Amino acid sequence: MHRALLLLTLLPLAACDGSGTGTSFSINATSDEDGNSTITTDSNGQMAIKAPGFEGAIKLPKFHVNAENFDFNGVKLYPNSQVSALNVDAEDNKTGEDKGKVRVAFESPAALAQVQGWFRDKMTARGFKIEADGSGLKGTTDDGDPFRLVLGADGDRKTKGKLEIGS
Repeated sequence: MHRALLLLTLLPLAACDGSGTGTSFSINATSDEDGNSTITTDSNGQMAIKAPGFEGAIKLPKFHVNAENFDFNGVKLYPNSQVSALNVDAEDNKTGEDKGKVRVAFESPAALAQVQGWFRDKMTARGFKIEADGSGLKGTTDDGDPFRLVLGADGDRKTKGKLEIGS
């Protein structure tokens, strides 16, 4: 578990660049054997690590996650979307059940109906089972994992979204 968490600290370096507003990133891992571990990075690049037997903070360059850097079972975000937050909650228990959840907040440069239609078409083409959920979508991926996509207009030509994957 600790080795995996250490490797995950390198993820933000994949999209580093010191300019503009970065992406907020967090990983929370719970294990019956190891206790709780948390890695968080704010939009300014400040990373905090807390694990059984270790706690520390370091400053990294700001990093940006956008549509090109994000893939959800073969479905990318709407073109030119920017991820504002990425949260991973991993929970393993003694029965081997994975109750993990991934949450992604993003902003897309298009009207709500256009973004919703784009996701509906891409998800359907990848074999997702989907249904309308307000102005968003919900259903299961091609692997059977549940997801929920919440979309909201941010003016006439922008959409804010939240994608939650997992149980």
